[in-house]
Amino acid sequence: MGTQFGRLALAAAFMFVASPVFATPVTLNAVDRPGGAVLNEPIQWRVLQIDKKGKIVPTPVAVGSDSVLKTDLKPGHYQVVAIRGTLTIKQGMVIGSGNEVRNIVVSDANAAVKPITTGAAATGAPATGTVKPIDPTAAPPAAVVANSKLNIGMIPNSGRSFITEPIDWQIFTYTKGVTENGQMVAEKNTPNATFNLPAGSYVVRALYKGTQSDLVIPLAPGQAYNYTINLYAGQAKLTAIKSSGPARDAVSWQIVREKPGPDGKYELVTASSEASPQLLMREGNYLVLAKVGDLWGMQPLAIKAGRITTASVKLQTGAGAPIVVASVN
Repeated sequence: MGTQFGRLALAAAFMFVASPVFATPVTLNAVDRPGGAVLNEPIQWRVLQIDKKGKIVPTPVAVGSDSVLKTDLKPGHYQVVAIRGTLTIKQGMVIGSGNEVRNIVVSDANAAVKPITTGAAATGAPATGTVKPIDPTAAPPAAVVANSKLNIGMIPNSGRSFITEPIDWQIFTYTKGVTENGQMVAEKNTPNATFNLPAGSYVVRALYKGTQSDLVIPLAPGQAYNYTINLYAGQAKLTAIKSSGPARDAVSWQIVREKPGPDGKYELVTASSEASPQLLMREGNYLVLAKVGDLWGMQPLAIKAGRITTASVKLQTGAGAPIVVASVN
């Protein structure tokens, strides 16, 4: 799929449109066992409110795709749904007026945790039931609309307006832990995109000006979701310096990841052949390599979201230029 720029579920940030009033901060940590460390893999979260009659409101009040979900919830009763591969954990939760930090066991060790039932306990203890893995072949109930609506857009960094230039949006089926193993099911080239998809888990890939962002999104049946991808991007303004002064001819620019792969080769992030380009870059630490004929130079490049970073690379002769590859094996 070209240069890898994002990291699954971690290479891009998103905002789910929800603005609870008089809410309290809530943190949900996915763990493998009671007392265990927080998992280092994608977890699909859905938090559903339970109304005063004990019925679950189908529209989620919070969703997420990382191992830690941070959100704000009003005091009340909720059902937490955590999906790890084919395993689904449903757990009741009561939120009061103080900050809440909960560890949710998302593994077979939580087989005793059951879905919440009507009439949550007055003591605040979650109700219990039985957890079963998702059956992907099972048809949804007749009363449930199978398709979900996904509206998605992108901002370059916090506080900026939506990008109005075309973005290549690609939707893949989600394969646990590996984006590339999924099957592409939809694609659009527009600034903002709307997709109608069957309920399930997907990887949304956004390609824009040499950047790639991958985001795991769980979609519940019959719901509408509004997502915004935040690139946390800045600008890199580059100049190559020869002994006679700034290079005026075309320069071969390569920006690579800061650390080489096991074979000593550097993974390419983006490239340009302009004399003095200004490139959109995700926030992070890189190396910038410039070549003009038999001259070359390299130096570190630190990009901050919303800022323009100026880098002047001094060119020299001789061996030592690193080997750059499209992807590190």
